[in-house]
Amino acid sequence: MQFKAAISTLTDASAAISQLRAAIEGIEPDLVLFFMSAHYGPRFDRVLTEVRERINTRNLMGCTARGIIGADREVEDAPAMAIWAARLPGVRLLPFVIDQNDVQNLEGTEGWREHLAVSPDAKPCFIVLPDPFTIDIEHVLEQIDEAFPGSTAVGGLASAAGAPGENRLFLNDQVLRQGLVGISLSGPIVIDTVVSQGCRPVGEPFVVTRAERNVIYELRGRPALDVVRHVFASAPAADQALMQNGLHLGRVVNEQLEKFGPGDFLIRNLLEVVDDSGLAVGAFIRPGQTIQFHVRDSKSADQEMRQLLAEKISSMPAPPTGGLLFTCNGRGARMFGAPNHDIGLVNSVAKDCQIAGFFAAGEIGPVGNKTFVHGFTSSLVLFRRP
Repeated sequence: MQFKAAISTLTDASAAISQLRAAIEGIEPDLVLFFMSAHYGPRFDRVLTEVRERINTRNLMGCTARGIIGADREVEDAPAMAIWAARLPGVRLLPFVIDQNDVQNLEGTEGWREHLAVSPDAKPCFIVLPDPFTIDIEHVLEQIDEAFPGSTAVGGLASAAGAPGENRLFLNDQVLRQGLVGISLSGPIVIDTVVSQGCRPVGEPFVVTRAERNVIYELRGRPALDVVRHVFASAPAADQALMQNGLHLGRVVNEQLEKFGPGDFLIRNLLEVVDDSGLAVGAFIRPGQTIQFHVRDSKSADQEMRQLLAEKISSMPAPPTGGLLFTCNGRGARMFGAPNHDIGLVNSVAKDCQIAGFFAAGEIGPVGNKTFVHGFTSSLVLFRRP
């Protein structure tokens, strides 16, 4: 098993491809992921043709993005393309395309298994790159979770566009403007994920005692807005300032845990006050679920990612040798005040691990045993030998 990652910031596409090709010399990849900024358009098909002609691989997948992540740096809002090449002996790789018609017409778990052409017994990992404008990705992830229990799905939403039809998705010789491209990996490979949502809790956990759809009306029998006011009044001044800039809600994913920590919550935004006392949340909430309010800032995001990654790496019997990083457009220099935060952190903890990725319009990764689309998140997948 072998991985190599590289990035180029040359403005000429042909010169950039030459630089990437030279950087991965010596590997005969079974899989190549290729990400590029919109600066090389609008004839993305020409760029892809040249990539395919000069980089020989059995499977090529990628997309356009607002920012590109290479082996040692992150490039935001400037020309860049990155490549990630993987030699995967014995690993079965099955590429696929899903569009909105498939979402509407595929029926049940058997329909999804047949479309993706892989058995749930193989416990595959899915890498998916959707266009955010043209497919119901949350429904797709729900169906994958149901059809392939115990499997892992990761990825990021293409981010180079502000309207439908402007992003590009790449799969071998296809250049698509809609839907989703993906690939499944199964066989002698171990896949680990680190999903860092960049938040930390404030106050204490509360059990939801009355809720309808996405509105929480009562927490521990008290009006939800009253509880928020109490949490705010009890918080230190620094946390109060963060709460005023944006308060988030974390829903516990595994209620069987005795204590909750980083990675145990699914973070969603608080949207508005409803009926003078209810709280609208960016997710459906049921009575009996446990929630805790969260705040987000650069320090919290750094600490959470550092802790989760260190715990994951230390638990591995062998270090990872390759990985893919999908991080939010709202992170990077915008959040941390300096470039290269996420890739720098990964490189400092997962040494000698070849990483590439991009800044996404939504990050895909598991929390607990379900897969979600996240925001302001860093979703990292790491690969190692069994």
